[in-house]
Amino acid sequence: MIQSSPPIGRQDVGLHGLEALRQRSHLIAACSAAGLAIGALSYMLQPPRYVAEAVIALDGRRIQSMPVDQVVTPLPQENPVLRTELDRISSRVMAQRVIDKLAAEGGEPFEGNASGPPIRIAQPARGGMAGWLGRLRGNTAPKQQDPRSALEARLRANLDVVNDGRSYTIYIAYSADDAALAARVANAYARAYLDYQDDVQIEATRRVSDWLEVRLATLGAKLQQAEQNAERFKASSGLFEMGGVTIAAQRVSALSAELITARAAKATAEARERTAALLSTRQDGLDGFSDVLGSPIIQQLRVSQSQLERRLQVLRDTGASQSVEIPVLTSELQTVRQQIDREVEHILVSLRNEIDTAARRVTSIEGQLRAAEADYGGSDTARVKLEGLVREANADRAVYESLLGRAKQIGDRKELTDPGVRLISEATVPARPSNPRLLPTMLLGLLSGAGVGVCLALLLGRLDPRVRSRHALEAATGVPVLATIPTLPRRAGREPASQIVQDPRSAFAEAFATLQWMLRLSPAMRRAGVLMVTSALPGEGKTTLALSLARSMARSGRSVVLVDADLHGQSVALMAGAATADDHRGLAAYLSGDLDLEQVVVPDPETPLQLIIARGMEEEKPSLLADKRLAMLIAALRDRFDAVILDTPAILASSDAAQIGAHADAVLFVARWGWTPFESVTASIERLAFCGQTVRALVLNRVSMRVHRSFERPGSVGRAPATPPARPPAASDSPVVQMREA
Repeated sequence: MIQSSPPIGRQDVGLHGLEALRQRSHLIAACSAAGLAIGALSYMLQPPRYVAEAVIALDGRRIQSMPVDQVVTPLPQENPVLRTELDRISSRVMAQRVIDKLAAEGGEPFEGNASGPPIRIAQPARGGMAGWLGRLRGNTAPKQQDPRSALEARLRANLDVVNDGRSYTIYIAYSADDAALAARVANAYARAYLDYQDDVQIEATRRVSDWLEVRLATLGAKLQQAEQNAERFKASSGLFEMGGVTIAAQRVSALSAELITARAAKATAEARERTAALLSTRQDGLDGFSDVLGSPIIQQLRVSQSQLERRLQVLRDTGASQSVEIPVLTSELQTVRQQIDREVEHILVSLRNEIDTAARRVTSIEGQLRAAEADYGGSDTARVKLEGLVREANADRAVYESLLGRAKQIGDRKELTDPGVRLISEATVPARPSNPRLLPTMLLGLLSGAGVGVCLALLLGRLDPRVRSRHALEAATGVPVLATIPTLPRRAGREPASQIVQDPRSAFAEAFATLQWMLRLSPAMRRAGVLMVTSALPGEGKTTLALSLARSMARSGRSVVLVDADLHGQSVALMAGAATADDHRGLAAYLSGDLDLEQVVVPDPETPLQLIIARGMEEEKPSLLADKRLAMLIAALRDRFDAVILDTPAILASSDAAQIGAHADAVLFVARWGWTPFESVTASIERLAFCGQTVRALVLNRVSMRVHRSFERPGSVGRAPATPPARPPAASDSPVVQMREA
């Protein structure tokens, strides 16, 4: 019956991240040291470079000798303008100015300096392989560059013009092999830029002056002609003026003003009449009217009315209601009131008469104005034409006077220019070179080497397919690793299996002591009387591990037999020294029926272990392992010994392991640390699972314990101690195995 196999993780088992960096720290250190050495070499080989810097600034202030504008406005204090000025300083035109200025000062700028090989057009892009390919395509060789152009190119290549982005200051830096040359060129650039700004002002002023001279001559002739035309037309049309205005126009203006006054008077009278009419509809409403209040007669009658009303009130208050004076006083009071009403009516009539008079005056003035306008309209066409001629002459005069004043101002300021740029600091001869610098060069080499080392470590960790981590192996196979067997130093000079007997306190022997007790305590392995030891590939040390494990178990007092089931290798006898070359007592002889069990079992020369070697036949018969005698042999050994260990061939190298595994109780799979690929381990476990054999435990063999710790996660190395305890561990000492099997 085929058993289900444990889950095999399909995950990337290579080293990643910090694990790869930690494991290959020596590679990173070597690359860092190499980068540091390269940085030191580069520092020694690079020629010294000196940088001199001149500082200029855009100045918004202007030199103003009189309140007039300049021909060329100052540079705006804006970032795009500042960037444009930086490009202008770095341009070829400015380089030509610098060359001319340096030549005028005396000597060529690079005279006496290492100028290097002749500069050729497109030299960087055409060198090496690119130049060779270009010649194959039939392209002509790079032509020699003009010496002045080469000088311009070199000036611009070593120039650095920057702005800090927070001010309007421009830093002009120049680097050269010679300190004095660097300062000289930097100052030449600053002065050339200032001269350029002055030249811009002077050239603009000259061009404007020339244009104004031509324009003033043209406008002067035009103005003279316009004034003559206006005077001739005025004389021919009879349009005489007084104070600049014709008589007809003065009469129309006077009548218009008089008409406005008359209409205003009429409107005032009408408003007073409407107010009086509105107040008359109310009781005693006209008492507060201004014309009524201002009438002396009405005021005198009001006084009389008040006296009569007061006397009547006194008589009524004293109780003399039957007095003969009351009727008299009442009659007089009634008469006074009637007189007041008549006076108010007279006032209203006078308001109406005033409105009529104002209306007749407005009508009369309107008639006079129409007559005056008719007279004035007769000369309207001539007057309009005259006004047009006058306006044209005045316009020409205004333009002429404006340009004349501007020309005089520009002429007075012709020699006074303001470039709007100030030289803040001249470049001085640098006392020490700016490049190369030791610390940055060494630091760059160190960081570059460390970066290369990190990349190589990550790449190698990513591409490394070999088993190096116990936890990665468990994650990839789903099978616990019971023990890690350390590798023996090469200076030991003896077989590893002999270490169990000759040095039982060594880490190698203690590791096998721990392994046998883990096998006895593991729930999956404790009942296994027949244990098959196998591996994925030859050379993983499974035979050495099987012999060492069997010897360790035999020394602990158990009866153990080791069967060398690898009919191809037959290595157990040679390792144990249990048989000579002509000794044919072995497994093959038993399986073929030539010998019985007692004849093939031989003792181990160093321990109580019993051995069955693989010798016994001259010719190999593939059908021996499929014979029923193998099952009989294993059954007999199971009854006779406490433990039976089968050393089988590698799974991927032979199919014998699958045939032998059918008779085993458990499979102990051996993987060589740092040698066996993960894919080989998983493929072998899958092949055994397909044959119905489940791998219950793994062993990492030939482990370099010092290096192995760097592959384990922090805090997890303690699960696989380098020196296992010799005593049998308690149940709490193997929590990993118990938890995984549960």
